[in-house]
Amino acid sequence: MSGPVRLPPVVAQPGPKLLPTLMLILAACSGPIEPTTDAASLCRSDHTAITAVQGGGFGSPLAETMVSVRGFVTHAEPGKGFYLEEQAAADNASRALFVADEALSRTVSSGQEVAVRGRVAELGAGRDTLTSLVEIAEYGVCADDADLPLTHVALPLDSRQREALEGMRLTFDAPLFFTDHYEMFRGEWTLSSDAPLRVPTEDAAPGNAAAALTQENLERAIGAVLPGPDFPALPVGASVSHVQGVLGRDGKEQRLLLESTPRAAASDSEPIDPPADDSLRIVSMNLLNYFNGDGRGSGFPTARGAQNLADFRAQQERTAAAIARLQPHLLAVQELENDGFGPDSAAQSLLDLLNGTGFSDWAVVDPAVGRIGGDVITVGLFYRSKVLEPAGPAELLRGPAFDGLSRVPVAQLFRERSTGSSFLVAVNHLKSKGRCPDDGPNADQGDGQGCWNRARVEAVSALLPWLDRLAEKSTDRQLLVLGDMNAWRREDPIRAYRNGGYIELVEELSGLPQHSFVYFGQRGTLDYALASTSLRARARQATIWHINADWPRNMSLPRPWLRMSDHDPVVVDLELSQSATSD
Repeated sequence: MSGPVRLPPVVAQPGPKLLPTLMLILAACSGPIEPTTDAASLCRSDHTAITAVQGGGFGSPLAETMVSVRGFVTHAEPGKGFYLEEQAAADNASRALFVADEALSRTVSSGQEVAVRGRVAELGAGRDTLTSLVEIAEYGVCADDADLPLTHVALPLDSRQREALEGMRLTFDAPLFFTDHYEMFRGEWTLSSDAPLRVPTEDAAPGNAAAALTQENLERAIGAVLPGPDFPALPVGASVSHVQGVLGRDGKEQRLLLESTPRAAASDSEPIDPPADDSLRIVSMNLLNYFNGDGRGSGFPTARGAQNLADFRAQQERTAAAIARLQPHLLAVQELENDGFGPDSAAQSLLDLLNGTGFSDWAVVDPAVGRIGGDVITVGLFYRSKVLEPAGPAELLRGPAFDGLSRVPVAQLFRERSTGSSFLVAVNHLKSKGRCPDDGPNADQGDGQGCWNRARVEAVSALLPWLDRLAEKSTDRQLLVLGDMNAWRREDPIRAYRNGGYIELVEELSGLPQHSFVYFGQRGTLDYALASTSLRARARQATIWHINADWPRNMSLPRPWLRMSDHDPVVVDLELSQSATSD
């Protein structure tokens, strides 16, 4: 943590300008607003301090009582109400509150000083409520065009510090970082201090260490809502400055209601070079539900993929652009529609797409069983036939660990035509963390690994001896395991691979930190390239190409390959002609 919230004196004192005619109105009704009495009397009368209404806890000590308050309108939400803040020292209590009145929300304007009488209420449920005035009995405009209160703050902020700032107009002097894009197309951001947030079990062991990072993440992040309607498309990691607005709520949680779109500095997607002439490039890619309907232009919407043919064509264009840029010789995919390998299948559609990306010698590994397992999605292997040839049939691993849980893995022994060297590749997609059971060994154990952790570990435990047996036919037991493991870097399934003798190539060759996915505004790795020791000696590059996870959905992006999936592709370059000695 970088220290407690800073609450210096208010930066600007108001200089109210009395209106020629002060008006008191009855605002609790939904009809036309009518004057009811002398507003000057209300403005001059004694008022309850807003800090006293807020109190020092999570709920108002004056709840359900009628009070009169006076302050400055800092932000109006049409159809809901407006935020009112007084010019007073804030000592462990907010000096602002929300006035919940639909009619007044369309009447007031920022900069007005007003007096309001109404009933104190906490809007919302539990501790996460918004101290408000409801059932407004009287309202008077006391002045216009006032200088508004402004408080300087810095992240991190714990829950009590945030409560003490509820409804107040804030500014952040230090730049913040964009950390979540899921609702960016709706103008909703999540910002964090220091750097984008990280998934706790990406960097810390499950349990207490991960729990501590979880709490730090909560204190380092703040949600924000942009004034519409034009929202910029930014990647996670973009630096954001001049962040200023009112700390309100959206009915679910605290949100910074921004006064204007902050300034942002972001880099474009990083380039990736084509493979060297003497390298074999292998790419693992989650396709984000590549479903082609009935294969003849109809059959949309699909079970998990495109809603219509136009959406599928756009998905194909993004996928083709990424593959053309990567120029792989071998492609391992996840989230391919599991409808066999016939002429109308998704596999054939992807094969046709690959043959249109610059090379026309692509082939698919067909295990000759039709559908692979019982899930609606499957894994697949595609290869350049002028560069590689299968050395024997494809292998599938079935069993309890892959029956309705993790997807059936596919393994294929390949021989590189130019060197004669052979290696085994297996593509996997382990059980996700969604749709959690309420109890049992696969329920969320509260250690940061989510649910279905036992199922993922059991899948890896079944996989290891199977792969070990298959790898005996390869040159020097060269083996590469690729795929979406649905487990962060420090979790049990990845530890099981390491204990089985596998080396994670991206970590080994590109270092840490890494990420291939953004989950609730936190970066982490779900996609891996795990190699046997002998194959590690042949690896010259292993990287994650950040073209997907950091970029928002449903928005126009600056490159044709961006957001072709929600996972970033993993890229491994091998030199099989080199002797099997470590660098």
